[in-house]
Amino acid sequence: MKKVMFFLVIVLGMTTMSHAQTKSDMKKDQAMAMSLNNGVKMVDGKAMVCKNGKCHALTTTYTCSDGCRISTDGTVTRPDGSTMKLMNGYQVDKSGKVAMIPHGQKGHVCTKECPMYGKM
Repeated sequence: MKKVMFFLVIVLGMTTMSHAQTKSDMKKDQAMAMSLNNGVKMVDGKAMVCKNGKCHALTTTYTCSDGCRISTDGTVTRPDGSTMKLMNGYQVDKSGKVAMIPHGQKGHVCTKECPMYGKM
């Protein structure tokens, strides 16, 4: 009888642990998908447009509210005519602000500019 009870306790504990891990993985995936609501980010050498937290490949030129345009290859053209190439791990929000994709979010590239660089 003790063996049966021990077995049931083990199985119940393992089931609870696996269920908890699944929920945390889902929360992590949701946080990664929601990292940029509206804008463009560079992931693995590809420009990705994000709308309402969902991202897909950029197929046409994206125009920000400040007038800058982002081409399908990740080239950002400012209203004054200056250009720059968006690097992996960076994003441009709808207002035209360029920033590094936050640490731990999908598309982040940990470089020397990252505050977490070397701490992991």
